[in-house]
Amino acid sequence: ELKGLMLALSRIESSPRALLIRLNAYLCEHLDNRSFITMTYAIADLDAGTLTAARAGHTPLLLSCPSGARLVVPDGMVLGLRLPGAHARFSEVLAEYTQPFGPGDAVVLYTDGITEAMNEAGELFGETALCGVVDAHRDLDAAGIRERIVRDVRAFVSAAEPHDDMTMVVVKRTGMDAA
Repeated sequence: ELKGLMLALSRIESSPRALLIRLNAYLCEHLDNRSFITMTYAIADLDAGTLTAARAGHTPLLLSCPSGARLVVPDGMVLGLRLPGAHARFSEVLAEYTQPFGPGDAVVLYTDGITEAMNEAGELFGETALCGVVDAHRDLDAAGIRERIVRDVRAFVSAAEPHDDMTMVVVKRTGMDAA
């Protein structure tokens, strides 16, 4: 259902913030009281050379550019929350973030299962380690960056039992006219 809503709304809204506000209005009416959704929605505009994103309670965006890898945490709250005043509050706090997105730049979108992967000592992989992996391998293509992240997380976790799913999307701009 969510995929269908996103596909439909992405044809109507050109702003990640506006799309998430419309999506939230629908979800507030249709999710049960115990459910909510987190997500990040981003648009890479290759003609303008920008990446624009809005974050609805999801993990930070990890951006990699020549100056290094860093986390970006635009303001936002979860989608579909059915509490008094939550619908109005959603649009008040939701921020849209835009930055240049040039050749060689990459964005990593991930679930908390990546940064909260735990080793046998109970230590978390963490955001600092994730930024370090991306920074160290920024010369690789998107698939290579993803593979390095997965390899480093698995090595860190070692024999510990996984406690959450690990999902990620890596997008890298490869040239002036292709991504």
